[in-house]
Amino acid sequence: MTYSWLAVESRTGLLLAELTEFECGIVSKEVGGGSTASGTLPLTHKTPENWRRAILEGGSALVLVDDASGVPVWGGMVTHTIPDESDKVPVSLATYETGYLSRRFVGDVDYSQVGAVDIIIDLLNRFVLTGSNGGIPMRVVVEGSSRGVVTDQSYQDTDDKTVLSALQTLSALDGGPEWTIGWETLDSGRTYTPVFRVSGTTLGNRVPAGLSAPATFEIPGPVSSVSMDRDYTEGNGANDVMATSNASGTARPQSNHVVTPDLNRPTFELRFTPDTNVDDVDDRLDSFARARAAEAVEGTRTLALKAAVENAPRLGVDWVEGDDIGYVVIGVRSFPGGLSGVVRALGWVLDLDGLEQVTPVLEGPGD
Repeated sequence: MTYSWLAVESRTGLLLAELTEFECGIVSKEVGGGSTASGTLPLTHKTPENWRRAILEGGSALVLVDDASGVPVWGGMVTHTIPDESDKVPVSLATYETGYLSRRFVGDVDYSQVGAVDIIIDLLNRFVLTGSNGGIPMRVVVEGSSRGVVTDQSYQDTDDKTVLSALQTLSALDGGPEWTIGWETLDSGRTYTPVFRVSGTTLGNRVPAGLSAPATFEIPGPVSSVSMDRDYTEGNGANDVMATSNASGTARPQSNHVVTPDLNRPTFELRFTPDTNVDDVDDRLDSFARARAAEAVEGTRTLALKAAVENAPRLGVDWVEGDDIGYVVIGVRSFPGGLSGVVRALGWVLDLDGLEQVTPVLEGPGD
């Protein structure tokens, strides 16, 4: 095994137990979004005596640690367990985006011409790191000097808007910030706590033009399978995009149409509601529409390269989500002429069942 599971207190990050026999199939991560996972805790002579506290719903998090480097690569709050007559306890996990930010709400607060990064930091300080019953011990790290797109934003407690929704709405602006939640240990493994990374531009390390990436996935090589998901279905591809809101009674605020010339396709329209709290036609709706149009012009193109963990660049050490990654595909008929280049890894999937395999999810590589 390459990884080990640890249980920590969600309020303090203090190590509770090593769960050497915990079984979990797949965990994943993406910039700006959360994920869930499910596993099983066998009850044997190796099970820690405090196993019940170690999987306390809402009170514990399970953290996946690289045995060789000691680096935590994924963590999820325990959300649901089902002990029964058997000797195995099913356990459901959710990353802190899904398991916590979606269960904290934004109160009354107004921002006028404030950078999106500063809005995010203030929202976290007000509504996540503290609370009526305490918060979570999450460190906030700003990458780069940009404070992000400057915007007006108003929140009301009666809107019941979650922190997760507020952050994702800010990220959907044209030139909006990027963020993700990782994990760290700052005291040699006595505590493991989440770390919130945010950037006013893009997260991660960029590779200068003309240089090779420090982490490269190749076939032939450690990569065992390759696929490119090219999707122009409803919601994924369009060349006429409009953003709408529903916050003004009978007069619906909406953006201008953002039309991208496309000589190969007829008109495909996409309308979406990025924010319900826009009460008039303002620059924000146009900003949302421009950002979505840039994403939808060619549909989504996602390159997935699955490789054995033991031979691939080390997740959490050589690369993380947001970093530039190299890719080389040679000798595969579906890609005549091959593929190669450097592109960002917007996420990854780690399969822990049997032969451990990692799949970086690379967005938008060229043909």
